[in-house]
Amino acid sequence: MSKPGVCILVLNWNGAEDTLECLNSLQSLSYENARVLVIDNGSDDDSVSMIQQAYPDVQLLELEQNLLYGGGNNAGLAWAHTHKYEYVVFLNNDTTVEPDFVEPLVAAFSEQEHVGMVAPLMCYAAEPDQVWYGGGVVNLWTGTVAHKHIRDLVTTVGSQAVRTDYITGCCLMMPTKLVNELAGFDPVFDMYGEDVDLSLRCRKAGYHLMFVPESKIYHKVSASMGGEFGLKKIKRKAQGLFKIYQRYVRWYQWPGILVSQSVLAMVNLIKILKYRVISL
Repeated sequence: MSKPGVCILVLNWNGAEDTLECLNSLQSLSYENARVLVIDNGSDDDSVSMIQQAYPDVQLLELEQNLLYGGGNNAGLAWAHTHKYEYVVFLNNDTTVEPDFVEPLVAAFSEQEHVGMVAPLMCYAAEPDQVWYGGGVVNLWTGTVAHKHIRDLVTTVGSQAVRTDYITGCCLMMPTKLVNELAGFDPVFDMYGEDVDLSLRCRKAGYHLMFVPESKIYHKVSASMGGEFGLKKIKRKAQGLFKIYQRYVRWYQWPGILVSQSVLAMVNLIKILKYRVISL
């Protein structure tokens, strides 16, 4: 029996160097029925020619303009749906993967009923033994959206697949039919929040989200305070979170959110100031 077809969507925007490293790791996949689609999100540099020259056999979908994360991935989703792939993987271009990362993700859909979305263990590329994503938490009473096990050692995570509240858009797998029924990513989110929104809509439709630590990838995110607490990144995350609140929070949950987020803002401000003092 042939394995289900998996289309891995890699979104590129002026990031050929990262994309080429990602594609290099995908060349070693052990899964027999996977295809990589690079979606170029209207790059205005040499990305397209660099990718075509390095990997002429990789399918490339060129978009005329930058449709941002949600729009670009939705274009790739439409391509995968047209070509009848059973599953899609949304994979950031600033990642590299283990050769066998696909198999445990596909298996997770048959190991439990009503699974709609799965994700691998995601580690810092610069610190491969340190967790970046080990499951996700969404608490609408406090307005909290966070990764579990962040900066913990991989050995503390365990090996069993577990349910999770949300899955980061850095890497997630879904049945193509289901993500189409959910209308993909909502373009109202300019940056940050698309993945949380899709996760919550998937759960609302009656599906479970699973974190699968047997599958593993690496993400080029800064493990330093400077990367996590950059002012521009905090601002964009806050804008995405506010859109989540507007869509999902009940009126009686707002007081708790205002208190908890005010405290969190003060904590983050202290961390930013501390980092800048250390950097001087």
